[in-house]
Amino acid sequence: SQLSNSVLKILLSQIQRYYEPEPDLLPPLKLEGCILAQRDQIFLQEPLAHLLCCIHHCLTWYKNTSALRQEAEDEEEEDNEEEAGCQQELSKMLASITRRMIKSELEDFELDKSADFSQTTGVGLKNNIYAILVMGVCEVLIEYNFSTGNFSKSASEDVLGLFKCYTSLSDILKEKGRGGKSSSANKMARSFLSMGFVSTLLTSLFRDCSLHHEESLATLRGSNTFLRYAVGVALQKVQQLEDTGQTDGPDGQNQEKMFQNLSKLTRVLLWRYTSIPTATEEPGKKEKSKSISLLCLEGLLRIFNTMQLRYQPKLPQFLQALDPANEDDEEEAADINVTAKAAFLIRQFQRSLVNQLSHAEDDFSSKEALLLISVLTTLSKLLEPSSQQYMQLLSWTIKICKETSLEDAPCCRGLLTLLFSLHALIKSPVSLLCELARDIHAQLGDIDQDLEVEHQSHFAVVNTKTAAPTACLLVLGQAEKVLEEVDWLINKMKSHLGPEAAEETSQAASAAQLLEKAVILQLGTLLTAYHELVQTALPAGSCMDTLLRSVCKMYTTLTSLIKCYLQVCRSTSGGIPGRLEKLVRLSGSHLTPQCYAFITYVQSETSTVAEEKKKGKKDKLTAEGSTVMAKVLRETKPIPNLIFAIEQYENFLIHLSKKSKVNLMQYMKLSTSRDFRINVSTLKSALEEQDAENELDNDQSGTSAQPDDSQEPKRKRRRKK
Repeated sequence: SQLSNSVLKILLSQIQRYYEPEPDLLPPLKLEGCILAQRDQIFLQEPLAHLLCCIHHCLTWYKNTSALRQEAEDEEEEDNEEEAGCQQELSKMLASITRRMIKSELEDFELDKSADFSQTTGVGLKNNIYAILVMGVCEVLIEYNFSTGNFSKSASEDVLGLFKCYTSLSDILKEKGRGGKSSSANKMARSFLSMGFVSTLLTSLFRDCSLHHEESLATLRGSNTFLRYAVGVALQKVQQLEDTGQTDGPDGQNQEKMFQNLSKLTRVLLWRYTSIPTATEEPGKKEKSKSISLLCLEGLLRIFNTMQLRYQPKLPQFLQALDPANEDDEEEAADINVTAKAAFLIRQFQRSLVNQLSHAEDDFSSKEALLLISVLTTLSKLLEPSSQQYMQLLSWTIKICKETSLEDAPCCRGLLTLLFSLHALIKSPVSLLCELARDIHAQLGDIDQDLEVEHQSHFAVVNTKTAAPTACLLVLGQAEKVLEEVDWLINKMKSHLGPEAAEETSQAASAAQLLEKAVILQLGTLLTAYHELVQTALPAGSCMDTLLRSVCKMYTTLTSLIKCYLQVCRSTSGGIPGRLEKLVRLSGSHLTPQCYAFITYVQSETSTVAEEKKKGKKDKLTAEGSTVMAKVLRETKPIPNLIFAIEQYENFLIHLSKKSKVNLMQYMKLSTSRDFRINVSTLKSALEEQDAENELDNDQSGTSAQPDDSQEPKRKRRRKK
């Protein structure tokens, strides 16, 4: 407060350099002095919007501390009068600037649509800087007039007038940006509104029911564009807080103030989203831009992420503040049940998602459903895995996936990801992977086109539209995680199965057996899932490549397990468990033969795709054809890796058979030669067809004319093998 007089004087003298004192002169600010041009480079010399923002917040502080100032001693009266004079002068300037900015046209700033806004010319750069300056000035004046207007109708009209100027320039910059193919064309410019003001503004717009404010707020509520803009700025501020831990403006680095603003913002966004369904608003504009409810939902998702990232210790107070029943209670953080509070929130979003999924196809909003799934995924992290609420959410998610036939790939991915993340904290998801693999196999068909797959649907969310690549890649990704966990368990097994295992206590031996049983059970169930997938007629592309790599990893893990028991047989006289023998038998009957059949299918499909690409590009240069072939070779690279992994597995099985005196290779069928592959059934039918033709030729030659010496000898029949 001792520096207030000096600060106000400095601000007054600085703004006077760019302020047009004539009350009717448009525009009210001298923008030319804000820019410095040196040769071909343009620099911003005076950030005018920042200057006005500083003036606004200093005036707000002065007004809020005026009561304390009146109690000052008499000898400070002269300084107080001088401060009051500066304050009044600055207030008059802001009022004059507001009035004239509303009257100004874009032509007054020489920033109309005909102006050059390219980033490659000096004039274009200068106009871009001018436009950003004017937009910033408009935002600062919007906050100033709403904050000081005391909910008067004239203040609201001034806010909309300033917003019109802001929107006109914003639209021009977006249009010019799209013309120049700028990646940031549709992004909102960095807003000058403060976080505290945004939360206050949205609370007034959406939740203020005061009769004294009704006329003023009705003016602002009548503009959907302004409402959408206000929520958009809130999203920008929350994103900034999540990325950097602070926001622009006063109190932007004050963690406690930011937490209070986030809690206030969450309450109003949650109320707005749950009170006004998306389907009931703006039916004509939903195609062009996001609805207000959808923006509110996106804001809630960002806030929940920010709270878990930046304010983890304050989560109990945050959830307490969102409960309408306890909104005003100041309960100790230790007494707040986070799981119960989070479950209350989750139930609200569950209802919204069920309503969205029950809509007809024309009314279904993929964006909203995906945001709701993301919100549920984020909030599920607040639940205790051992709690009843967690199990209820898991059961509900399984039910949704089993009963909802959803053809939207992103939503399917979101639901299955949520299902896997919830299931992984309770138990291994291998049983889910088996059921999903069967569904994928049934939806896409078998690699043998003559074979019809019998199917009893487990998860309705898997259908012809979502089976590949969405569900397939998710299942394979989850299978990779299971294999990583099994690898870790196998390494842990080695310490229990070595020479020191005989010295272990009975309790340690029992733990080793449980570990062994878990590993083999996991691999056996996962092998069944792979058995389904390698028989599936997957489309050429990422699914084929990922499956080949994943099966290769499966064989590598099986080899690690065999090596582990080989080490046991070398160091002790013990044998191998019966469950391992069953696993080997399962791999020999349900995986290896199918893998070789799948390799043949992949090569056939890949060559077909290559031929189609060649036909489509036969008029182009030969270099492009070679590029296609290079891509084909790259896509088939996992095949030799898989074959090598299978052969390594069989090689160590031979070694283990010798050491354990158990013939494990009896379960493995000899693989087809890769260099000279013969399809027995195709060869047999071809030979029979050729024999039939030869017999027909012999009959015709026997009934022909008298034999002549020049006649060719009879063709020899191929010997049947």
